[in-house]
Amino acid sequence: MAFASVGKVAGGELVQGAVPGPDGRARAVRVWLPAEYGKNPADRFPVIVLHSGTPGHTADADLPDVFDGVASAVQQGKARPFVVVAPEAPGGTGHPCDLVAAAPQAVADDAALRAAVGAAFRTLPAGPATWSVLGVDGGAPCAAAAGLARPDLYGAAAAVSGRYDARALAGAAAEAPGAAGGRLLLAAAKRDAAGLASGRAVQAALRDARSRAEVRTSEVVQDYTPERERLRLVRVAVQYLAEQLAK
Repeated sequence: MAFASVGKVAGGELVQGAVPGPDGRARAVRVWLPAEYGKNPADRFPVIVLHSGTPGHTADADLPDVFDGVASAVQQGKARPFVVVAPEAPGGTGHPCDLVAAAPQAVADDAALRAAVGAAFRTLPAGPATWSVLGVDGGAPCAAAAGLARPDLYGAAAAVSGRYDARALAGAAAEAPGAAGGRLLLAAAKRDAAGLASGRAVQAALRDARSRAEVRTSEVVQDYTPERERLRLVRVAVQYLAEQLAK
């Protein structure tokens, strides 16, 4: 699977290719390679799968500064470098992550994506020790669903500034394969009252269901603009993913 460079972003390189989706149809996939990727050809990197909430888009189309948040976590010594994989969201609905959140048990085992990334880039072998998932804004419910429903694929998940179906997520966590529960961070800015309440509802639903999942919230980020808050929230999320994968 060939990937071609589309530019330099956040100190790293952004490349794009096409990979079959779970339905067999080709979809765009963008991969961000951190600055550290080119320094030592022997180094291999953990992966963050970055979900988009906009049909037909990769996440960076709506969140062009998301890679800056990932890079800043590394620059501040809060996380090791990650390769970030951003698949195009499916079409057919205006809000694909709302459908995933309503039926998170249907989260696919995206074997084609993992195989293509592993063949083309120096990533660590796919699995819960090395692969994680992140969603911001509209992509957050996708990340939460993937983390809770498929702990066999993703060792940790972080969802930023999302709105969630707490009951459906609790049900997905209860039916997750394997002995280990998902590990999830729900982060929202201090001023985002609805986002904070939605995250707490997920936490409460999982607690009431006596779920194996470990869910943490982050509610302290505040800054002068929503853009600066988002960068800080992504940085918090990446730090969490790095900490969880290191366990």
